[in-house]
Amino acid sequence: MLLLSKVDADLLQLSSSPVDENVTDLHLGSNDGVSYGLKNGDDDRSSFSTTFELSNNCYISYHLSLDHTILTLYPMEKNLFEKTINLYLPSPTMNRHLTVTVQEYQEHLIINIILKNGMYLLVKLPLKYIFSPNERLNDDWFEVFNPYDFTVRVPHLLYAVSAQFLVAFLEDGGLLGLKQFSNDRDVEPILFNDNSYLRSITHLFSKSTTNKSEKAVSCVLYEQRYLVILTQHCRLRIWDTVTFSLIQDYDLSKEYHFENADTSSYENPGQFLSLFSNHLMVYLPFGNGVFEVGTLAPDNKEKLGFTKKGIFSANISASSIWSLVDMTLLKPLNLDFESSYANLVVLWKSGTVSKLQILNILDQDLQAHEWIEATNRSLSDIESEQDLDVNGDVEKGLFNLKSRYESGLYEQAQKILSENNIVMIPGQSETMDYLANLDTILRDLKSKSDEVCSLTIYRDEIIVVNSLRTYGHSVYKTNTSLENIYYNIHNEVNDHELTRYLKTLHGFSSTLSKPVLASVSEKLIGIVSGEVSTELSLNEKFTDIFKSCLESKFEISNLKLLFNELSSFDILSILNDFIENNLEPSVINPSEFVDSITFDSLATVATMESLRQQVTIQRHFVLQILLTFAFLDFDCKAFETQLKLLLEYHFKQSLFLGLCQIDKSLFANELLARTTEHGCGIHLLSYEEWQSYLEYALFKFYSTSVSMNPYFLRFYKYYVLQSDWKTDQRAFSPKYLLHNIGWPFYVRGNEAEEFAIAIFLFVCENYEQAFEFFHLHDYSETMSDLLPECLKEVKDKDSGSMWSSLISSFTFPYKRSSYEYELSILFAETGNYEYALKCIKKSIEFSMKDVNIEEPQEFKQNQVAQYLDLLFYFDMYSEALDVLRISPVLSTEVKTNYYKSILESTEQRMPFLATLLRMCHCEENNKLYLPPEDFQIIDKIIVSQMQDNSWENLKQLYSFRVVNKHERAAVEALYGYARNIDIDSEIRRKCYLIIVNTLSTFDDERDQWLLHDCSIITLSELKAELRK
Repeated sequence: MLLLSKVDADLLQLSSSPVDENVTDLHLGSNDGVSYGLKNGDDDRSSFSTTFELSNNCYISYHLSLDHTILTLYPMEKNLFEKTINLYLPSPTMNRHLTVTVQEYQEHLIINIILKNGMYLLVKLPLKYIFSPNERLNDDWFEVFNPYDFTVRVPHLLYAVSAQFLVAFLEDGGLLGLKQFSNDRDVEPILFNDNSYLRSITHLFSKSTTNKSEKAVSCVLYEQRYLVILTQHCRLRIWDTVTFSLIQDYDLSKEYHFENADTSSYENPGQFLSLFSNHLMVYLPFGNGVFEVGTLAPDNKEKLGFTKKGIFSANISASSIWSLVDMTLLKPLNLDFESSYANLVVLWKSGTVSKLQILNILDQDLQAHEWIEATNRSLSDIESEQDLDVNGDVEKGLFNLKSRYESGLYEQAQKILSENNIVMIPGQSETMDYLANLDTILRDLKSKSDEVCSLTIYRDEIIVVNSLRTYGHSVYKTNTSLENIYYNIHNEVNDHELTRYLKTLHGFSSTLSKPVLASVSEKLIGIVSGEVSTELSLNEKFTDIFKSCLESKFEISNLKLLFNELSSFDILSILNDFIENNLEPSVINPSEFVDSITFDSLATVATMESLRQQVTIQRHFVLQILLTFAFLDFDCKAFETQLKLLLEYHFKQSLFLGLCQIDKSLFANELLARTTEHGCGIHLLSYEEWQSYLEYALFKFYSTSVSMNPYFLRFYKYYVLQSDWKTDQRAFSPKYLLHNIGWPFYVRGNEAEEFAIAIFLFVCENYEQAFEFFHLHDYSETMSDLLPECLKEVKDKDSGSMWSSLISSFTFPYKRSSYEYELSILFAETGNYEYALKCIKKSIEFSMKDVNIEEPQEFKQNQVAQYLDLLFYFDMYSEALDVLRISPVLSTEVKTNYYKSILESTEQRMPFLATLLRMCHCEENNKLYLPPEDFQIIDKIIVSQMQDNSWENLKQLYSFRVVNKHERAAVEALYGYARNIDIDSEIRRKCYLIIVNTLSTFDDERDQWLLHDCSIITLSELKAELRK
């Protein structure tokens, strides 16, 4: 049975960009010294990685590069990405990571390395330098020694007994002690009392090929004195590091001759020994693998000896080739075992596939045992197989891929495709093929990056697996009862009723496609949000789901089988059991876990991923339960309470997962702020506290409201009201948030939510819908009291938000006219002048209706100015003229500016003048269309444009004056133009004809004159001039 599940703990999930780690490069053997910069490598894989605890309870991870020349160090929990150290070696290590030791001593990290060139390197890095981004390094941080000729007797394994004493295990089976003096200026070699050196010399000069090497392959230290060594051919030897003598030598292969022990040996050194208290576990390479446990204790001669106690065969398939990666013997883990004395955590690998098992030793006799299995693929990896099951929706498929994988991995996959001339061309049918290629490469890269390397028992209990990719880890968590059902869904065991019920539902739902289930889920969300009509009964709503999503999408035989199996269950009591014991979290006191006062990267990633797993599995079963009610043709009233609860849980679970998919980091920040005192998460101290926090966090999340959900509002603030997301390389466009969260989850009929959605639609450039939503309700009357906090924050103009003025309008006495005015401004600024015009008309309409509400003069002027701007934009000159000549709020200066602007426009001058002349000419009852002030303004502007003596401009001036009953002024302008010596004689003649005809219309002969240069010129004089 699977009792643990793998949780991805890729620390890069928390980074805001793929290259934001502050890297310090330490160079040895060159003039480069120390340099600082940003990480830029495409391949973050290494040849080895591990993590270990320091005395300050912090954990350090280190990686050795593929070419064994770079050692990378970084803190795994705190100050992640503030400092990553790359130690560049002058030569590759002698034998991969096996000739490197890393340990802590006197607040320093001590790194001992034997290099390929035979040199012995000692590096001392102060812990405060590792954890502080601003700390600088002294000049004496490394020393190079040559204590022994390692080119003759080659070391293949280095082991640290203490900070001052190390043991190099040589290829010929010998042991060489390396003792450091306190001043770190010299290293003394010490040969152990063995004859390996003489044997190696003899073998060198002899022709014999039968010599069997007994080089060490694994080593542990007992009581800080005794070296317990396992050799290549399964001999267990105990050395005394005080006397440098061999005190015990056991041949562990004697009992396995039937397993062809003569040919069984270890190919490479590894973690084949593990010590817990005085219990020693040994892995032997016989058959599929054998674990032999015994005790270390003094014998009757007071010499330390090993006594065998128990033998356990490996519980792995013989059809696959598995190699042991790491193992750790430790106290019993908190896995609710009925009986447990000790646990052996075992990590296997076959290619890039890994397997974690726990050998549970039941009692102190070290005989009785059981094997505990774990899921060895994270839920995210399992789900990734269906990322492209999207019914050809390319955008959705691309979103699934981009949101699932870490940004650096995603960019690396795209680069590989690009290098192979595979690119995505929008709108072409090959796009899904491109996504299929991208998906394949991403899964392959993820598999390689997850390749396991070592085990770390974090805080003495929590199982952490270190992978070969920098910042890559995974954590194994204990399963909840619902997770156990999910991961053991295909196990044929005698289950209790709830488990059998859920297995039945799972069997039926697995016959439906993912798109069908997704459509059902959307409808279920719509029931809670009100998208599905609230006037329908619960039965009618489920019937609607059946008809719109399920009809003709299933096999009748499968449905009959489902009904037959469901008939044997008491569904009502099962639903109560399911809700009470699996969805309604226990009331957890925050004192049951420890808050962190600083941000803990590993704890945050582990808790967030395990929360996501828990919610995913809960939603999986909730959806399947609700699905069956769409098929059942009977009254749902008996289940109404349970169904309403399940619908709400499904709604919130879907919201949780949707927000996580958009932005894990932002969601984590909000969750931590709401569930921990300092907003930094928890200390991951034990499985029990881990689970307590998960239950508490779920309780807090499920307690939030459906409408104006605070987690959604946090995303809304970041992606809609702010523009910070534009600088975040991880961030999706707000359109993704609108499509996946905003639109399906907003509660219909809720004024606050629909106003927020109106803003959302506007930001996403859905202006038609935005206009509609901005007018769904009379927001100006109600929103002042309904605004969520994030919208209240932008009301202040100092916030710099484009929504500040609109939100502020709700507080004005003239709120309705102001609201529409501000909307008009917003639509106009985005070039949506049609909606801007509609809004400003509404604004003026409200101003005219609410005559009892006093509006500031400045607002009135701005309102009319906005209206005029839009009228002129749409060439609505008659309406604009009506506003200009009638509006009492426009000053002479404002009018002048408008008239001048339009008359100076090359495109609008002529149509405006045509409209103006027509309106003046058509005025009834011999009334003047333009007020005197407006006439004077326009007349002055036209006159000012006469400086070039243009005949066309003159005609316009003449016409304007005539239609405004200023005929004498009109002909005076013509006469002045006619007197110009530079004009054509024919045009002069036309001028005189027009003047004569105009003056002839005056009834009284005494009025038939004009004034020119202070002289009166009569009609008769003009006629005489015309005859000349």
